Amino acid sequence: MARRFRYGAFGVAVLAAVSAAACTGPAADSGSGGASGKSAINVYLYQEPAGIFSPLAPSSGPDNQVMSFLDQGLLAVDPNYKLQPQLAQSYDVSRDAKTFTFHLRQGLKWSDGQPFTSQDVLFSYRLLADPKSTSATAGSYTAVEGVSDFVSGKAKAISGFSAPDDATFVIKATKPDIGLLAQIGTAYVMPKHILGDVPVAQVAKNSYFRAPTATLGPYKFVDYKTNQYVHVTANPGYPSPAKIKDVYLKPMTSDVATAQLGNGGIDIASFSPADLKTVQGFDDVAVQEKPGAGFVRIALNQTKSSFKDVRVRQAFLYAIDRKALVDKVLGGKATVQNSDFFAGNTPSGINEYGYDPQKAKSLLAAAGWDPNRTVELQWVPGQRDRDSTTTIVQSQLAAVGVKVKLKQVQAAQIAPTYDKKSYDMTLYGGGNYAVDSWNVNVITACDQQYPKGGNIVWFCDKKLDDQMAKANGTADAAQRKALYDQAVLEENSQADLMWLYDPTGLWAVNKRIKGFQAPGSQDSAFWNPAGWSL
Repeated sequence: MARRFRYGAFGVAVLAAVSAAACTGPAADSGSGGASGKSAINVYLYQEPAGIFSPLAPSSGPDNQVMSFLDQGLLAVDPNYKLQPQLAQSYDVSRDAKTFTFHLRQGLKWSDGQPFTSQDVLFSYRLLADPKSTSATAGSYTAVEGVSDFVSGKAKAISGFSAPDDATFVIKATKPDIGLLAQIGTAYVMPKHILGDVPVAQVAKNSYFRAPTATLGPYKFVDYKTNQYVHVTANPGYPSPAKIKDVYLKPMTSDVATAQLGNGGIDIASFSPADLKTVQGFDDVAVQEKPGAGFVRIALNQTKSSFKDVRVRQAFLYAIDRKALVDKVLGGKATVQNSDFFAGNTPSGINEYGYDPQKAKSLLAAAGWDPNRTVELQWVPGQRDRDSTTTIVQSQLAAVGVKVKLKQVQAAQIAPTYDKKSYDMTLYGGGNYAVDSWNVNVITACDQQYPKGGNIVWFCDKKLDDQMAKANGTADAAQRKALYDQAVLEENSQADLMWLYDPTGLWAVNKRIKGFQAPGSQDSAFWNPAGWSL
């Protein structure tokens, strides 16, 4: 017997925030909102978008946040980190957790008027699972029945994806896979009527993804002015039309965003804990807080021999006073992170890697670290906590004999360093590991090494992979939790990433805006922008 999940209310739009740069563009309109929409608001983007609004591209926080206004998936993640139907009206999970049946909402149309059907979903999932499309998440689909034969050329289609009728889409896994829903169920769907005739190897470079002409979300794309704004406008064909007509998503530094909150130039923005008192002093601004589901970390490129040694990775953790970093840089509005897993899902007994410079020096000496070597730490500037963190990390690593050169880059420059495996260290954040612990697999598994998945450090631990797979294939919740606890302890001991902190999402919202619910962090999705009003 299958379990059924049904929700009557339509709505759920996912993800938004964005990039670093100066901003110009339309000022906020203080007029009344409403479906007739003579209104506009300005939303802060924490980084400059790469400008590729594609589910095939490597994950980019600002681009994903723009896409949350435009695109939709079968499922979405709500502000409480629970999966909710979006394009699906409901879904069934078979008792053995191998078959997932999605019942699609009836009568939906793309913003260009073309009908949405299960063929769009089938088309999208085939592209996302096909490495030939350069899909950055192709590795997440290997658990689907028939994917391996399709990728190897033994089959011309993926047997685990089917569309029995226009309103039904089915995914079949090769074995019980509880976490598959969270891992691929939220993927954005692409329009077959626009991209269906494009050769698979060329589709990712199609001009559509820089200026999408047909979308399913509450907003339509208008234009993107580099270093200024992304403009989206209400989609009149959306079942519950957006109440605010125009939204301008503006990249700028966090200090500029805070200043513009005070003068009305920005209506919605995440902000630094250092600015909390300032923001609380703005009469027209309300503050919302939300525990984060991801974390800020430093990736250590393990294709480089020095970072393959677990003692080096552990030493780097001992070298940084992460508790002081949370207290002083983030004003206590964060928690120290000690694994890739959501803190609420971790067991007691994990190594907390407390600040211990002497232990760091000892481990580095045992690993044969060359104190004359200089490593480069790259990051996208513009967020006060991350900017301060880089200089603290540089100083504290220097104190244990590690020379670090800091390098500022733009978001669009990050992916090429992954492609070439050329970077040493990258500071970045994000992720949602609260929905299901299986989401951690995307950044740790051997078969998820970039470009197949999100494992951008090329870490590989077969023992951890086995533990994760056993947990994900166990239907009993208590047994699954016990198995994941073992996986947490293993991953924690291997220090696959240089975990720093899980920041509390701090958001400032102009009081004229109603219906906004804070995401977990500055790079998380915006929830249901169709429900915002003035």
